Amino acid sequence: MSNDILGVEITTKRIKLVQVSKDRASAFFSAPVPDDCIRDSLIVAWDALEEVLKNAVKEGHFSTRKAAVVIPDAACYVRRMVLPAMSESQLKVNMPYEFKDVIQDDKEHYTFDYSMIGMKYGEGDAQEPKEMELLGAAISKDMLEHYQTLFAHAGLKLVKAAPRIIALQELMRSLSEDNLTHDTAVLDLGYHETKVDIFHNGIYEATRSIDSGMADVASAIADKLHCDAHIALTYLESNHDDVLASQECKDVYTKIAVEVMRAINYYTYENQSNTLNNLYYDGYGAWIQPFVQEVANAVALSLIPLSSFDESQQDALLNGAAALGACLE
Repeated sequence: MSNDILGVEITTKRIKLVQVSKDRASAFFSAPVPDDCIRDSLIVAWDALEEVLKNAVKEGHFSTRKAAVVIPDAACYVRRMVLPAMSESQLKVNMPYEFKDVIQDDKEHYTFDYSMIGMKYGEGDAQEPKEMELLGAAISKDMLEHYQTLFAHAGLKLVKAAPRIIALQELMRSLSEDNLTHDTAVLDLGYHETKVDIFHNGIYEATRSIDSGMADVASAIADKLHCDAHIALTYLESNHDDVLASQECKDVYTKIAVEVMRAINYYTYENQSNTLNNLYYDGYGAWIQPFVQEVANAVALSLIPLSSFDESQQDALLNGAAALGACLE
């Protein structure tokens, strides 16, 4: 098990852990995250999460202590860039300047990394590269230190930090060779927001974030049944009296589905030669069939569970896709 690695993603409502062996999920576990630990997708109660992570590792019976963490979109900058061909040492010097429009303070406070997309060669000497295309990433050193402390106190050794987008890119590239030659999209049915991530020939292209999610469904349930938010959430997760089929919940599904449709339509309009046929879904709300059906009715694509790529990894793909992807190279 020495080569195994534990992927961890911490979201508003769940902490997700996937043990990966030989690029495949071998174990999955998730646990609830206490209220007010996460705000606007960022961890604000690091101390409280130490016990949550430690208990999740114990309850999941994981055999490795080597870990990779998913960095949420709000905690890092990721962008696609084309630069003149250069050495790795030159790239480390030049990459910070590619983020100068979003990083206002001293670049020395940030760590920069990249995922190579490919090299472009001149027409003459095919052996001499002219340009390099890559996904560059920047994260503050303070944020990384927080994660390292969190994992160390939970008995884990953090060896990798992967931005969510790059983790998903690696996952989609690993699941099928077809993803390297076609456009694909992944729909994350999250708690506070819904995300549509689009990949062109296996490379990250764009994200559309929708400020609605399962929290809005819980609010609709609270209004319908005249209960507080915590009770409404338990009703959502247990589908109390088939409340998820109610008109109040359907109205929320429809609202989100329309925004998903708009995101897809915008991409296909802006990219007339696209090959986007399938929309793969995962996330907190992936099990709610009336919701999934409403999205399927709205989009002009085949809506397919992400687990369809490999049913033997169903739990990890539907509930911990980014955590799995963070462990891949």
